[in-house]
Amino acid sequence: MSTSAGGVHMEALTLLRPFALSGSTQSVAWRLEQLELLRAALQDEKTAMCEALKCDLCVDEAQATLLQIASMFGEIDACIDGVEQWSAPTKVPTPAALLPASSYVQCQPKGVVLVIGAWNYPFNVTIGPVACALAAGNCVVVKPSELAAETAKVMDRIFSKLDQRGVRCVLGGADVASSLVAQNFDHIVYTGGPRVAKLIMSAAASNLTPVTLELGGKSPVVICDGVNLKESCNRIIAAKFTNTGQTCIAPDYVLVLPKIRDEVVELMVKAVSDMLGDSSHTSANYGRLINKQSAERLRACLEEDHSGKVLTGGGDVPEKTTEAHRFLQPTLVLDPRPDSRLLQEEIFGPILPIVTVDSAEDAIAYVNSKPKPLALYVFAPTKVANTILERTSSGGAIVGDALVHKGNPNLPFGGIGNSGTGRMHGFRGFRELSNERAVMHRPLSVPSPLRLPVSPLLAKAAYAYATLRPGKALGRHAWKILIAILEYGYTMIYAAK
Repeated sequence: MSTSAGGVHMEALTLLRPFALSGSTQSVAWRLEQLELLRAALQDEKTAMCEALKCDLCVDEAQATLLQIASMFGEIDACIDGVEQWSAPTKVPTPAALLPASSYVQCQPKGVVLVIGAWNYPFNVTIGPVACALAAGNCVVVKPSELAAETAKVMDRIFSKLDQRGVRCVLGGADVASSLVAQNFDHIVYTGGPRVAKLIMSAAASNLTPVTLELGGKSPVVICDGVNLKESCNRIIAAKFTNTGQTCIAPDYVLVLPKIRDEVVELMVKAVSDMLGDSSHTSANYGRLINKQSAERLRACLEEDHSGKVLTGGGDVPEKTTEAHRFLQPTLVLDPRPDSRLLQEEIFGPILPIVTVDSAEDAIAYVNSKPKPLALYVFAPTKVANTILERTSSGGAIVGDALVHKGNPNLPFGGIGNSGTGRMHGFRGFRELSNERAVMHRPLSVPSPLRLPVSPLLAKAAYAYATLRPGKALGRHAWKILIAILEYGYTMIYAAK
């Protein structure tokens, strides 16, 4: 059931809080039931999801199925397969000075989690975090992006099939999102851009609500000689123009060495033509931007004096273009000015700048001069690739491909700095949305190391032991030695009294 009507969204947290506090979601059985219901709902709504993506983003059925829908099952299945083990207490060692005792970490639900989705991969980036939240035993309020209106309606139906005591979907615009983030949720997961992320962090700060931010940035590609350039260029172009470039981890610009630049340019222009055809404006396999404003922003980037060479595409809209108000040709631009909008702003659309750098060292320096990206893609021999990885920082990285690491639920997904904070996917998402509670059990039959007044003799003995750095052999028997010291020390104290 949606809670979208006239201010009812304000009640979503209040409606779910009692169930979160009841302890019902602690049960692994409840979590598995919700994940299985979610999985079944996705299968039931597969046709509707494809139709909604066609309407919102002009994505063809094959691309929608492979890139926007199928990958969600891997994330959900990873949670289903792992939740029982992840939820079990994890034993950890106890220092000798605190023995005899047992210590373990118990992952508990945080409570009620707010998930705010994005419009570019609306199902994937919304349902993935929900699966992690449910696996961790949380109740969830879901706010899909209003910019992808048709997919939001489908998600409303999907989430209505889950236990409504623990899951609610909220529809609405920015005003609804603003009112939600100001409430006292136990965690907020947001996917989107840095500008809105800062507003969310500011609102969450008043309640000290932790946040996970899945953002974006300018994810670079570095391509060097010594690799298969044709295959490299094909992979870069496919990754860039998937979903019309509206992917948070899409290649944002390419750094290429002078000795291979001309060949790379030729191969990339050919790859665009081979994959997308010379009539992308009428192709059923080439999508559209989310709205007119996005198209106008990108067209303005091309129309400014960027001083680069447009290799293919551009800002013109051919006649007979379907959905012309949100169309932009797949475009390659060679060596635009460093201070141009193309190289200063996240593009998030079908434009790929190609920048010439003198060496791999210069490529490293260029990447490090920018805010840390969500992803880094390297096409270089192993030794060079390893050097680039060691001397740069990014949320994720691939050597030899682009984009596809998002499909591995066993890898953490998230950014660093301006590209995000926190991690999602599988076990990492489960941990992100769990309270890792530290638990220790100590018997009352032996003295405690903490007692007042502190014995000077005991303090000296403990310090001597701590600085001795005892080996494993001594460590195994250390608790017996320490208990003997404690007993002796306390005996002497009480005898003196």
